[in-house]
This record gives sequence, C-alpha cells and structure tokens, in this order.
Amino acid sequence: MKKWLFSVLLAWGLAGLAGVGHAQSLNTVLVASGLSQPLFATAPVPGGPLYVVEKGGLIKAVQGGVASNFLQIAVATAGERGLLGLAFDPGYAVVGSPGFGRLFVNYIDPSTLQTVIASYRTNGNPLVADPATRVEVMRINQPAGLSNHKGGWIGFKPGDANHLYIATGDGGSGNDPQNLAQNRNSLLGKLLRIDINRDDFADPNLNYAIPANNPFVGQPGVRAEIFAYGLRNPFRNGFDRVTGDLWLGDVGQNQREEVDRIAASSVGGQNFGWRLREGDIATPGISDPPVAGLTEPALVYSHSDGIAITGGYVVRQPSSPLYGMYVFADYGNGRVWAIDVAVLANGQLHGLGATTELTASIDTGGAGALGNIASFGEGAGGELYIVDFGGKVVQVVPQPGTTALTVLSFAVPSVRAGGTTTGTVTLSAPAPADTTVSLASSSVAASVPVSVVVPQGATSADFVLSGFALVRNQRALSAVITAALGSNTRSATVSVLQRP
Repeated sequence: MKKWLFSVLLAWGLAGLAGVGHAQSLNTVLVASGLSQPLFATAPVPGGPLYVVEKGGLIKAVQGGVASNFLQIAVATAGERGLLGLAFDPGYAVVGSPGFGRLFVNYIDPSTLQTVIASYRTNGNPLVADPATRVEVMRINQPAGLSNHKGGWIGFKPGDANHLYIATGDGGSGNDPQNLAQNRNSLLGKLLRIDINRDDFADPNLNYAIPANNPFVGQPGVRAEIFAYGLRNPFRNGFDRVTGDLWLGDVGQNQREEVDRIAASSVGGQNFGWRLREGDIATPGISDPPVAGLTEPALVYSHSDGIAITGGYVVRQPSSPLYGMYVFADYGNGRVWAIDVAVLANGQLHGLGATTELTASIDTGGAGALGNIASFGEGAGGELYIVDFGGKVVQVVPQPGTTALTVLSFAVPSVRAGGTTTGTVTLSAPAPADTTVSLASSSVAASVPVSVVVPQGATSADFVLSGFALVRNQRALSAVITAALGSNTRSATVSVLQRP
C-alpha cells in the first residue's frame, strides 16, 4: 500500500498587499537633517547612537536628535569617490572580544586614489572614535583617471565575527574597458571576503588573512580574497539577519538594474556576468566570448522605471508592516519598492510586477518627501532607515494606532494525507482585543477554518489544517493558505507529496 506525505513550504510574506492598504500602515519619522551628502546610516547597539556617513569624510553620531562629530577622515571626493562604507564589528559592544569598540571604513585615499579599508576604535566612548587607533587593513588599486564605480559597501554576515565582506565596483567608465570584473587577478568588480582577526602578511599595511574556505584559494593567477565576481557597481547591499542571505543591488549601465542573491549556505564562486551581461540581457556593444555558469539575478528592472538601484535590506523589525520584505529603491527617481523575500529567493527571475511600490506612502510620511535615496540603514532591532543624499535620514515606522500582522513562526509538522496538522498565526504585538484573522485555501487539497481568533493580550493562535488528500495516480498537489488582517496578508504554499 502506497503511503502519502505532505510538507508545508514556508513562504510567508506581504505579496498580497494592496498599495492603498499598505500606504495606510506606513509613516516616516525624521531622525537627522542638515547633513552634508549622507551616504549610509547604521545603529549597531540598542538604545545607542545612529551613525551617519557623509561623503566628504565625516561620520556623525546622532542621539536624542543631536548630531555630533564621531570621526573625520581625509578622503577624495570627485565623482563617486568619498567615504563610502561603514561597518561595526559584531563584537563592538562585547567587552573582551577582539572587536570591542572596533569599526571599519571604506574610503578613497585623497593622495593615491586607492580604495582603503581601515579600522578604528572608540575606546569606550560611543560618541567619539579615536583617530590614533587607526589600523590599515588593505588597499585596492583603482584605474587612473576614472572617478566612478567604486562600490563602497562593507559588512559582516550574521553570526560570523571573523569575516568582513567588501563590495568593489569595476573601477569606472563604460563597458568596463579593462574587463576587470571578469579578471580574477583583480579585486575590482568583486565581492571580497577577508579574515580581520588574523594576519597572513608581514607588510604592516596589510592586516588581514585569507579565509581557507574562500572559493579560489590555491588557484594560480586568482586573488584568493575573491568570494564572487562579475559585478559592475554593487554600491549598497545587505545581509538578511534571520537567514544570512546576502542581497546585492548592482547598479546597471544603460539598460538594466539588478538584485543578486548569495544564499547563506553558499560556498561562493558566483559569476554575476558583468561585463558580458547587464541584468538579464547581453550587454549591448560587448562581443566577449560566452562564459558558462553565470549566476542569474533575482530581480531586474529596466531604465524606463529607474536608472540606478539602491540596494536595501530584508526588514526584520517584528513590529514593522514590512517584516519579511526586501526593500530597495532607485537613486535617480526616489522610487521605493518592497518584495516578499521568500518570493525573491525562489530561484525565478522577477520584475517590478512582483513588488509593492511604497513611494507614495514614504513621501507622504511625517518626515516629508525624499529625493535621491543613497542608502538604507538598519538599527540594532531591525529598524529600517532611509538616507536621502540631499541631507536627511528618516526611519520607516507603522502609522500610529495600527497593528501589523507579522507571522514570526509557522511550524507545521509532516503528516500522512487525510490527517491533520496545526499552523500558528503570530501577531507583531499583543492583540488589544480579540482579533480575528481570516484564513483561506486556494485548493480543496487543504482545508482550513474561515478564521482564527487571537485572544486579547495574546500574540498568537493555532489553527488546524486538514483534508489533505490525493487521487492515487497524482504525484503532487499544492494549495496556498492565506492569513489576512485588514490589508496585511501572509501566504504559505502547502505541497502534498507522494512518499517514494
């Protein structure tokens, strides 16, 4: 007798949000203004300052609405040069750790025009970094006379305090004239991964080690710092703090903007295709020989919708209506979009049709309309910030009085067909009153009640799924289970599978 088994593939998200309903649940709060060409913001410690990077070389610490000078670095500023990146060591607030009080910066040296990665420490004062603690980590040569495509993002993967990731652009001009992004003997057009707690070099200006499990270690003529390559200008990127996946926003040339993914489990080695490909198309005017095994983007959009992507983050603030959404923008026109990260990570190529546009709700928020969005930022609790190059930083928050449905867990064990199992809806905050969450199934393969009630004061409620069945000759069926609270929806795909 054949046996049947079903499994639930988790895909909770906000894909079903209507634009109007979503706009009603978002607001913005002004965090800092009067800034000079801000490029990045981050708040690494709960209750601590928000640190804002200015292109001209100044990092400001913002706390309680007051901005003070945290660190000044001499940088080149022509074109896309400047102070471009900031990352706080995962051990920054951990007394006794190698990274206590340590932060890293990415900038362009005003004398040599090289990319410089360096570290500084605060010596216990969160409002001032000590310039005397500077340690140069590495330098990267840049093509002479070219002032664009310098990348600049740096960051740490969640749970990994040893390895710093560094995103570099192809060095500048159009069509990557030296084909540096495909040249694995160059560090440009790459994602690098280095160990900042060991040192492989006698040179006092090289203070890092090569991770033994980097993908190109031991290959002749290949720089072992490289983790992935074929990038044009991955200016802004972000790790998902729950899954560990890395999402890269790679700025396109004349046709396509793209979002790329490196899964948390990946051993690296991806070739994202530049300069052979721009997004999902062959780069116009380039006739390089085909290269096998290119990694396709997760999302692209054309220049009819924007001209320069600003990569963002997967929102993980539990109280946010955007929880589980990857939020990104276009620098050129200030448009903002969100897409369910489970959809974005499903291995298919997506366009803006799979997203929800947030521009109107962001621009009508309490902090006022935004201009050129240079970056997003994350707080220690997953808070989402937006950096306007025109001089301000805003935080995206729920509208006062709204409660967002956020499914933080949906654990459903496998059972035989015809049996039952239990799902759980979890709200982002305790229910102010008995709260009804509507449920629906797209197929008779899965039967659910019409609703579940989360009791007053509770944050979750269970519901029973039943009626999973297959005709004997069927190998699989699926159903989409949807939970809705007002305009906020979550959906999960339930697959009913034949056991071998």
